[in-house]
Amino acid sequence: MTEHLIACLLITHLPVKAELGRFPQLRGRPVVITESYGSKELVLDSSPEARGVAAGMSFQEAVSRCKDAVLLQADGPYYESRFDAVVRSLEGRSPLVEKGELGCAYVGLGGLEDMYGGEARLIAALLQAAPQEFNPRIGVAAGKFPAYVAAVTSGSGRATRVPQDAAGFLKDYSINLLPLSWENKSRLHHFGLHTLGQLAALPVGSVQAQLKSEGRRAWELSGGVDSSPLAPYKRQEVVDEFLTFPSPTVARDAIMMALETLLGRAFARPEIRGRYVRTATIESQIGPRKPPWSRRFPFKDAVGSKEKALWVLKSRLNTLLDTTSLPGPLEDMKLTLAGFTGETGIQASLFSDVRRREQLREMMHQLEALLGCKPPIYQVKDVEPWSRIPERRQVLVQFEP
Repeated sequence: MTEHLIACLLITHLPVKAELGRFPQLRGRPVVITESYGSKELVLDSSPEARGVAAGMSFQEAVSRCKDAVLLQADGPYYESRFDAVVRSLEGRSPLVEKGELGCAYVGLGGLEDMYGGEARLIAALLQAAPQEFNPRIGVAAGKFPAYVAAVTSGSGRATRVPQDAAGFLKDYSINLLPLSWENKSRLHHFGLHTLGQLAALPVGSVQAQLKSEGRRAWELSGGVDSSPLAPYKRQEVVDEFLTFPSPTVARDAIMMALETLLGRAFARPEIRGRYVRTATIESQIGPRKPPWSRRFPFKDAVGSKEKALWVLKSRLNTLLDTTSLPGPLEDMKLTLAGFTGETGIQASLFSDVRRREQLREMMHQLEALLGCKPPIYQVKDVEPWSRIPERRQVLVQFEP
């Protein structure tokens, strides 16, 4: 029965597979995709033909190991859009879908077996949610982590179901599969702990002493225990507008005029009328074999009119163009507005405690818009304040205003 089971759908090397879909002529060639992290250029992904190259490796080391590699700049928005299409397809097959890291999604299977006429047909339907060239794989278990490990160990286009003895299934796999920091993984290897079974065999207190806040969860996961619930994916509401330049341009006046036109169209849309916006993203195609030029602009205060948004974006875009040059002539422009809030979201409350909570909520929304993810802000909550073990008295949880 699938009543309490979770499936993990995994697409390995999604960036490379997405690029090969755009540029079929690269199939069979060593492809290396790099991404900038501050002043560093690191490898995001690579094809099997790029031998000796691994994710996280520096650009210089990758080139020295694979001199004939085809180098591509990462196109994050494109990879996300391809994966979002897969997630939407999964949502058409199950009401409970959690979007994880790029290429990884979790699906609740409860009540679906009878609908699809058996577990085999259900798994086949999930595999068909992703394009065939992505070669998805699936793991099925009673928890997210065992399901993920099962997916990692499955063949392309196949599925693995974890037996009832999840600890026995996991015991020979590497601790590198655990969601731990690089420092803590290195610490475990230093102590001769290389497999999940070795970690699970230790007393939980010893693991906590070495891994601190990550200790208990790592110990539980290594023993096949993962009680974390699925968090359904909340699709972000966005408004998109698009235009094509008569000819590719780098002229600032043309770019600003296009921005004003797109903002006018966006704020005239009925779904945005009377609402406020927290972020604007500008994206333009440069040319073949080049990633699009994209910039994301969070607003310090949510804006509710074309004039206010245009004033802020023109100022920031002018500053950007004064300090950096465009990678090439822009062929088109796409404007995406997101992070909508009602007018009451920026009004103050008459009551001080409610007002403080609204201010915290707005601050969290602004941080989420700036960072592009949930802010890493936590609060301490009492769990077992009477416990003799300090680690059990309190726990860090995600701050929810």
